[in-house]
Amino acid sequence: MQKLLSNALLRLAGNGGDPVVELQTNFGGGKTHSMLALWHLFAGVPAGQLPGLETVTKMAGVSQPPKVRRAVLVGNRISPADIHKKPDGTVVRTLWGELAWQLGGKEGYAMVRSADEKAVSPGDSLRLLFNKYSPCLILIDEWVAYARQLYNKSDLPAGDFDAHFTFAQTLSESAKLADKTLLVVSIPSS
Repeated sequence: MQKLLSNALLRLAGNGGDPVVELQTNFGGGKTHSMLALWHLFAGVPAGQLPGLETVTKMAGVSQPPKVRRAVLVGNRISPADIHKKPDGTVVRTLWGELAWQLGGKEGYAMVRSADEKAVSPGDSLRLLFNKYSPCLILIDEWVAYARQLYNKSDLPAGDFDAHFTFAQTLSESAKLADKTLLVVSIPSS
């Protein structure tokens, strides 16, 4: 856990760190708890108010977590069959539309709107989105549960499995190329 949090501090402060982290354990192995720790680390609470953080900040050489935009996608809580209307009126169909909206609201969503409406991967728009709203933390939990619902389907608002597979690759590459962006994905090992 300390290594994960230290890496996140490094990456989101712009001091190195891995841009993409895959959390892979058996059921009950702590993937979701690790993501919750990241969520709270970058919630804007002063480091001194987070018990046990002293060791992590020393490891990273970062005294205070930076202000970070956060996006959370939970695959068993978002249905690929539904269209989601946001409080500001934005209509979201895909995970990339949801991600963009969470990071930048209506303005962020506009950067991937065409790809969301056509249910195709947004390509380099993701890197541009991440750079515009950096530092940004992207947490994806239960992604396999979401993707499994797309297999052999071509009529869902979220798109098909192939478009989603391309999005997965584009997302990880965009996180690597963008400044101060950290992507953390949980994958069950079973």
